[in-house]
Amino acid sequence: MAEVLFVTGFNRSGTTLVTSAVTQAARARTLTVGDLARHMPSVQRFLAAGSKRGTVTDRGVDRLPVSESTPEEYGWLLHAATGDFAFGAQAAQSRVLDSLVDELADGADTTVVLKNPWDTSREGMLLGHFTRSRVLLVRRDLGAIEDSQGRAWERMATSNRYTRALIGDSRRRAEFLAGILDPQVRRRTIRDLQRRTRRDALRLARSVSKLPLDRVAFLSYDELRADPRGGAAWAAHIIDPDALGEAIAAHTFPEYNAACGRNVTSAVIDWYWARAWQRSRARQVRAGLLG
Repeated sequence: MAEVLFVTGFNRSGTTLVTSAVTQAARARTLTVGDLARHMPSVQRFLAAGSKRGTVTDRGVDRLPVSESTPEEYGWLLHAATGDFAFGAQAAQSRVLDSLVDELADGADTTVVLKNPWDTSREGMLLGHFTRSRVLLVRRDLGAIEDSQGRAWERMATSNRYTRALIGDSRRRAEFLAGILDPQVRRRTIRDLQRRTRRDALRLARSVSKLPLDRVAFLSYDELRADPRGGAAWAAHIIDPDALGEAIAAHTFPEYNAACGRNVTSAVIDWYWARAWQRSRARQVRAGLLG
């Protein structure tokens, strides 16, 4: 089994940027849209149609263009195989993710980088199943995540070709489209998503103290944006921080949307979440893992 670096963090927290940068810095292999197309006919048809028309479609949730080399979440592959976006007992028994790692490594002594926001808070399970694995866990200002989630869902109402391709089942695809095109349903979905993110951020903050310090890096998207090398230093026990900082600077998206405003609930949860990161980092420093 190849060495695996998992990138976790909630949707809209910068995991795509971190995945691209870690893949470059570690000279690794990551799951891409082209890889996904080999397993999902709907994605293969999407790429073929774009090639035939000579057009490039973005991800819908943002303006990042989709090509065969665009990093993608393995949750879509898990869902196609097991019906669940997250890694669980069924995925472990079927070894669908193990097979993906072997496929991407292709028999070489290489590192595989995999991201999946749905597995945020399941890092312990991933580390237990994949003995040669480590995790880069990304947090972001909670208010900025919520703002980005709202913009993403509003944008998908007019740009959803790629998302529809990722949903292979025609019934589920129709349900998604009906929901996202209805303004009231869309607003309700955004509110529900933001409530779940707050709940999950609290749960994550409470649980990270149980993770093995030598196998987890506690990163901040906001720190990486502001100071790539300084932010990357918190992953020095897992990956060369200079190489990661350089890659972060090269992959940083030109637009950056900070939180437009904060309500009291989000601010309190974000403070608690940030404190959990600070305490875990302090423990790593005391253990001699970080300078």
